[in-house]
Amino acid sequence: MTTHIGRNYARALFDLAAETPLPRDAALPIDAAAEDLRAARDALWSNREVRAFLSNRLISRVTKKNLVRSGFEGRVDGRLVTFLFLLLDRGRTELLGEISEEFDRLCRIAHGVRKVTVYSAFPLGGEEKTLVTRSLEKRLSARVELETEIRPSLIGGVVAVSEGQEIEFSIEGRLRDLEEHMESAGAGHTPAGNEGR
Repeated sequence: MTTHIGRNYARALFDLAAETPLPRDAALPIDAAAEDLRAARDALWSNREVRAFLSNRLISRVTKKNLVRSGFEGRVDGRLVTFLFLLLDRGRTELLGEISEEFDRLCRIAHGVRKVTVYSAFPLGGEEKTLVTRSLEKRLSARVELETEIRPSLIGGVVAVSEGQEIEFSIEGRLRDLEEHMESAGAGHTPAGNEGR
């Protein structure tokens, strides 16, 4: 889960990468930036010792920047190195994980892809996953990257969550929709053949 600050940093880096002019038929610059950012995340945030080193206030920023420079300068886009220096200057390197997560989300949206987690009472088979994926793609007007998790509390069907939006497919949800439809369609009407009963 990303914070407001993490989202802002990710958006700023994404917008910067998206502005890069490219030769024809080249990969999108945001894809290369996402790969570089994941490499930085793995080296500087996923490693507990390095993370502790970068968050240690007794160590100078110059020393920290030298570590980043030796690991990334010449290997990734120079703007990412500058971005990492900015995070160091502002004491925000602990946000690298969520910045990378949000950047990946922005890349998926740019490619017309939505990541969806589907919760079900029982494991879904291959055919069921295909049906759910097709239904979600139609509903979201996007290609869907499907992940599944077991949630025993569901009576039946599945519940899908994407970008904080819940899309319900469960039996409970279908029954509730049907009940609401019947109430709105039959409000104030007496069913035919029931008069006087």
